Amino acid sequence: MIKKIICPLLFLVCLLISCKDKKIIKQEESNLEYATRFNINRKDTYTELIVYNPWQGGEILKRYYLVKDAMTLVPEDGIKVKIPVSEIVVNSATYLGFINELKELSRIVGVCNSNYIYSPYILDRVEKGEVLDLGDSFNLDIEKLLLLQPDLIMTPAYSSDEQSKKLQDLGIPVVYNLEWQESSLLGRAEWIKFIGAFFDKDSLATAIFNSVVTAYSESKKILEGVKESPKVMIGQDYRGTWTMPTGKSFNGQLLKDAKANYFYANDTLHTGSISTTIEEALINFHDAQYWFYAQANSKRELIDTDKKYKLFYAYQSDNIYNTNQRANSLGGNDYWEEGVIRPDFILKDIIKVLHPEKLPDYQLRYFKKLEE
Repeated sequence: MIKKIICPLLFLVCLLISCKDKKIIKQEESNLEYATRFNINRKDTYTELIVYNPWQGGEILKRYYLVKDAMTLVPEDGIKVKIPVSEIVVNSATYLGFINELKELSRIVGVCNSNYIYSPYILDRVEKGEVLDLGDSFNLDIEKLLLLQPDLIMTPAYSSDEQSKKLQDLGIPVVYNLEWQESSLLGRAEWIKFIGAFFDKDSLATAIFNSVVTAYSESKKILEGVKESPKVMIGQDYRGTWTMPTGKSFNGQLLKDAKANYFYANDTLHTGSISTTIEEALINFHDAQYWFYAQANSKRELIDTDKKYKLFYAYQSDNIYNTNQRANSLGGNDYWEEGVIRPDFILKDIIKVLHPEKLPDYQLRYFKKLEE
């Protein structure tokens, strides 16, 4: 049961890859507000998108030159893509929320691991054969992909170099999207500008993002004057390792914005996550009042994996939450789709749990309390 509800992205984001065609160039001044892993430069005849390598600071992972006329000349150090794109393949469900906001879901002709997709629209098209499931994102069904011949395939850059090279050799542009490497939820959400550029919807993407920033800021203002900071913990043990976000991660920033007391909030040694054990978690979080991102459907299911969970105060006080409020029976979860572009909803959920008096009429959208 636990296996079903664990989103593969929780583990995929821990993978590090290296890219063979790196170019060491100093990262230029950003044109963006929050995102740090890409940049946009608009020229007279094309738009340049730069994706930065998160594992080698200052290096460029890929350049993309977006043109409206295929005959437009562009520099030779990147991939030319004619826009607006008509048909695309995505191998991460996290892009679906962005594309849905841009009203371009009909452009998707291929996905990976459809069992982990929440979007009813996409699932319906998969069932009808209008969208092909290309299988595992690490090992795409190349024959099906050749049948599609999409304008591009968008990937989180966790696929192997060999697979990306093979796709490039087939003439299919591989577009790296690293929203999951941002250090803030608004940084992730700003990738709508990156995706919107491929659909020639720059203005709409900017308008959507600005509305999200406003909504997120208004949610933070709800907590002005609040002095209480309940202690929280995140995640759970998985095969002997308990991975928790640092204060520099987007979840760490989320907890800060929600005025939570989080043990690793001020960690300066790590930038993404910390690997610990259930024994260490008991030392640091035994008295935590709230427990978020549990990977179980019930308290019974939780302790069936390890009876030590009973020792946590959050377990004893019935304050454990997963993110399955908007999840389907197969494993798709809207937290990983809509939630990526709507961090204001996520923040409101956390505020509702930690400071319920501030949002008396609000109903949790993604988080769900574990019952017995």
